[in-house]
Amino acid sequence: MKWFLKCIRNYVNFSGRARRTEFWYFVLFSCLLMLVAMALDMVCFRNPYKFFYLLVSLFLFLPQLAVSARRLHDTGRTSKWLLWNYLALLAWAVAALVLSGLSAFAGSQAASAWFLIVLCGDCVLFFVWEIVFLVWFCLPGTRGENRYGPDPKAGEEPFDGVPAGEPAPEEGSAGSAPGEN
Repeated sequence: MKWFLKCIRNYVNFSGRARRTEFWYFVLFSCLLMLVAMALDMVCFRNPYKFFYLLVSLFLFLPQLAVSARRLHDTGRTSKWLLWNYLALLAWAVAALVLSGLSAFAGSQAASAWFLIVLCGDCVLFFVWEIVFLVWFCLPGTRGENRYGPDPKAGEEPFDGVPAGEPAPEEGSAGSAPGEN
């Protein structure tokens, strides 16, 4: 929950870096909030995509964009990739509207076939693009400082007790305690 609240507090902070933990906990709690909003809409309006869903979607849009940008920064990538993602989505929506309008006015089977071919092609490209983003969001961040800021893991104690960025002591090394060999 603390990671989700951290993202909400930094809802317009597009600089710096975000760990995988911060990003994925934000995604988890966002999904849970969306499910609650859909349930409320079903109870109140008998439609899962009404008032509460739209309200939560609008509330989470900027924090999601910001944490995604910071997550890309942590992997050494520019947040401009997000711009391309949204432009691709916008292009798909415009193509869908234009082609559906042409198809409706032409009234021919050929126009409808082109409409389906273009939309299916766009859907496949968009799906592949989202897989690329999923992989990028799952990759570990660059160790140490990069051009977007310091390592968010710097100075933390991982599970093995060795600070991040330092090599773990080898078994049987001179620095080991007696009886540990």
